[in-house]
Amino acid sequence: MKLTLNETAAKFNVSPDVIDDYIKNGLVPSKPQVTVGTEFDDTDMYWMEMVNCFIENGSSLEDVKQLIKHCHI
Repeated sequence: MKLTLNETAAKFNVSPDVIDDYIKNGLVPSKPQVTVGTEFDDTDMYWMEMVNCFIENGSSLEDVKQLIKHCHI
């Protein structure tokens, strides 16, 4: 299943700008950038779920960025 940026944002209860920030900060390594018409697939959702979980539980963007560096992609 593929979702648009707005659908993905709604799924995680954040604004599209938040998802764009995650991607710009390298927190969704499966998606290098957001462009017009960008769709998010299951791999992107996996990363978004992980990032969202850490952020919701008090991790900073910098903490998550360091964690992502240690993931085998």
